[in-house]
Amino acid sequence: MAQRQRNDSTHIPSVRQDNSRPFLTQKALLNSLHAQQIFDRGYEMCANALFSLSVVLRFIGSEEQAQEVDALVDTQIDQTLEEIRKESLRLKEVAEGNGIETAIGYTSAKTIDVQITSPRSIKNLAIIREFDGMMTHLDALWLSCVITDSQYARGVYEWKRRILRLAGQIRQMATRAVLAARRKEGAGELVAEASDASEVGAENVAMKGAAVAATGELAARL
Repeated sequence: MAQRQRNDSTHIPSVRQDNSRPFLTQKALLNSLHAQQIFDRGYEMCANALFSLSVVLRFIGSEEQAQEVDALVDTQIDQTLEEIRKESLRLKEVAEGNGIETAIGYTSAKTIDVQITSPRSIKNLAIIREFDGMMTHLDALWLSCVITDSQYARGVYEWKRRILRLAGQIRQMATRAVLAARRKEGAGELVAEASDASEVGAENVAMKGAAVAATGELAARL
């Protein structure tokens, strides 16, 4: 039997793409190929996960559970954003120390329309844009022979892997949190059903007892 294929990179439990969701549109200029690739591979996946945490988890779970996961996600996003900015500043200082002009051009820069579907999506986009800015300094150092081909390739690879891994980790946290909330919700429904069944059973026993007593009383009279 043929199985329906799905894109695991963007699939989040309880996030239906046909549901109408609010969004803002922001234009973003991405100069480097590497920033463009990160956006194509990781932005939508991460945005869906962040929407799931902001909206879906609160709908099927508890506010306390949602805030706990929010804190973990915010810590990881803020830490990554801060470290990219520090590295960008470091590379800029190295370039200035070597008298290198970092205002370089790109042959295929792209201006893209980005859908912001949750407040944290803006931070997700900020990470990609900061990385793109960092790449201008790294590219300038490479083109000026300050760093070697190997150093350049290793630096690009490590940062791209880190940013995409963050998107994957957020997706995993969202998936696990939503599934855990679903299980808890299902367990609660089972307990409620069992309680209702117990009450119905007790009521039936009481009714049967009353009927037996009435029958005995009637027999005694006869």
